[in-house]
Amino acid sequence: MTKRIFKSVCVAAMGVFLASLVLFLGVLYRYFSEIQRGQLRMQTNLAAQGAAHEGMNYFEGLDVEDYRITWIDKDGTVLYDSRAGYAEMENHLEREESRQALLEGEGESARYSQTLLERSLYCARRLPNGTVLRL
Repeated sequence: MTKRIFKSVCVAAMGVFLASLVLFLGVLYRYFSEIQRGQLRMQTNLAAQGAAHEGMNYFEGLDVEDYRITWIDKDGTVLYDSRAGYAEMENHLEREESRQALLEGEGESARYSQTLLERSLYCARRLPNGTVLRL
């Protein structure tokens, strides 16, 4: 009887521990995701200011390893991309973050990138000349 009670208590304790762990990891994931999105917004704003003031010269010598920067024209043509050959890239006008940025001034999305073959967070900002800068 004592062994049975001990097993029941151990199973209940493990269940509570696992539920607490899942809850804790979920809260941490949400917290760090928001921090990452905030940093991406800030970096996008800074890059947008640089591109708005200097144009294509802003990208010359720019060393970005952790970010992918894409500059998109009003019609969706890719003017610059830091990780892929932008001359052959498809039109970006239908991308969610690009559409939002053109309509509202800024846009965000998270999706699987067919170019990079990985899940990515995107943040885009419309520049004063109507083009869109996306990180």
